[in-house]
Amino acid sequence: MATRSIAIDVGATTVRVAEVEMRGGSDPRDGSTLTAYAERPIPVGVVRDGAIEEPGTFASVVKEAVNAAKVSAKKATIAVGHPSVVVREVDVPAQSIDKVRESLAFHVQDSLPMSIDDALLDFYPTQDLEGQGGPMLRGLLVASPRELVRGVIAAMEGTGVGLSHVDHSAFALWRSGCRGELMNANVALVDVGAASTKVVISQQGRPRLVRVLPQGGLDATKAISSAFKGTSVDAEALKRQIGMNTNVSPEQRPVADAVAHVMGPLVDSIRNTLVYFASSNPGAGAERIVLTGGGAYLSGFGQALSSATRLPVMIGDPFAGAAIGKKVDAASVTGREAELATVVGLAMGGAS
Repeated sequence: MATRSIAIDVGATTVRVAEVEMRGGSDPRDGSTLTAYAERPIPVGVVRDGAIEEPGTFASVVKEAVNAAKVSAKKATIAVGHPSVVVREVDVPAQSIDKVRESLAFHVQDSLPMSIDDALLDFYPTQDLEGQGGPMLRGLLVASPRELVRGVIAAMEGTGVGLSHVDHSAFALWRSGCRGELMNANVALVDVGAASTKVVISQQGRPRLVRVLPQGGLDATKAISSAFKGTSVDAEALKRQIGMNTNVSPEQRPVADAVAHVMGPLVDSIRNTLVYFASSNPGAGAERIVLTGGGAYLSGFGQALSSATRLPVMIGDPFAGAAIGKKVDAASVTGREAELATVVGLAMGGAS
């Protein structure tokens, strides 16, 4: 039986609303359909450092996007992906998932950078294994500051849309990106958003590591604007056309240098994350990188990342093996599919 769900992805500059229909099968994501989609820009200052600063304006933007999408459901999944949210791999005694979640605080209270009373905890199981004391369950612990989640829920109250659940954007990225042949590979999913970058390392179809880096494509836009201070330029267009390319004309050199100056450290941070995981997990290092988010289209970024990591880089497509419904303006998403990776993955989680 087909199921539909709505997802709302709140970025630093854009709200995206998607409705996805999934059918049965060994992997319901295959053969799924994007049945509705819309996006709206977020005014500057409404979302700052991942927190919603102006709930009233935020609610208005979400309402507008939901109405434009013409979705059929009344509840939606929304994500948190703030760098303050801790995601780490832990091993706990094997038991039912409900009991695991009930006992999480006891097992992890001494290893969190926040008071256990100030955190909301969840657990994403990935593997059964045998420990010295008996059967164990390995998975990813998610610990979010309680106030961060409360702020998201409170802001959504003014939108007229109910919440089905709150997810982590990294798991959404994994759902939309790790499919087909990638389920049998060691792959790094890298989503470069406006204000932050998510890195998810998946080993043989299981998410093993999540990092949220506080850098994104907006840094490049600001750097170009700063380099041409006092001159009217389309920094966003220049970022995509010239970006980090090394083979440019003298007239384009100021743009390439400005972008490389701010995006080079992000490339280094991504490489260091992959090196750390590979050194901690011999034989499980990433074999390729799947690049998504608006930063996937920053000219030269993929090449720079490939050169720094010595890994092949491909642009992710959340619609691989999926379809775009008749209600969706296909022209509005064609050529920028990688930007929709998170919102599509969120909806896939809500429908599962």
